[in-house]
Amino acid sequence: MKRVLKIAGLVLLLPILGVVALFVSMFAGNPEIPDGQELEGFARVVKDGYVSLDVLDAGEGAVVLIDSGTDAEGKILLAELKRRGLGPDAVKAILLTHGHADHVAGCHLFPKAEVMALEADVPIAEGKARSDSPILRHLPPSDRKVRVTRALKDGETLQVGTLAIRVFSIPGHTRGSAAYLVNGVLFLGDSADATKDGKLVGAKWPVTESTEQNRASLKALAAKLKPEEVKQLVFSHTGVLPGYAPLRDFAAN
Repeated sequence: MKRVLKIAGLVLLLPILGVVALFVSMFAGNPEIPDGQELEGFARVVKDGYVSLDVLDAGEGAVVLIDSGTDAEGKILLAELKRRGLGPDAVKAILLTHGHADHVAGCHLFPKAEVMALEADVPIAEGKARSDSPILRHLPPSDRKVRVTRALKDGETLQVGTLAIRVFSIPGHTRGSAAYLVNGVLFLGDSADATKDGKLVGAKWPVTESTEQNRASLKALAAKLKPEEVKQLVFSHTGVLPGYAPLRDFAAN
């Protein structure tokens, strides 16, 4: 009987180990997330495990978050606010690049913040629908304690405090993936990554709904932007690249 249980346990464990190995291979060799890097004097990269989020100064003690990290307790994020002499109520808005769990876990810690995402990703962010990627489509929906208070539209510009934030729809990684351009910094979430040799690459296949659509979206985004508008490219898992050129070069291939 013990032998049967051991075999059954091994059978159950193998798929889990396979997924873990796949995720390790996805992130192996990536440039390190530059924890604490300042972005154009108004924003800061904060590393939360294997993902990053970004804290943007919106003036007069207010901040905006790009995503809210993978820790439901928000220890690192709350520590960053404390470092600034701020508490949770200072967060006025949380802009989600997409609805995957490792980007939305801290939203519930900021009840006074407006939580925003492109309309197509609202059900994913709230855990009412699953992402249709090769891996994530097999995970059941679950309540993530996230409530999106404003559904965004492609092309709109938000004003939060001193920040003007341009919204771009870049479907592919998820159906409602977004990019945000703020003061010359383009936040791309998981829709692209940086390589160690300074190139931009598309979203990773195992957790992306459509790599073809992702590639087309990035090319379309490059066509919408002027080179002088983009000073830095920011990615959620692989750090920061300078200027518009990496996106331009990706679009040209």
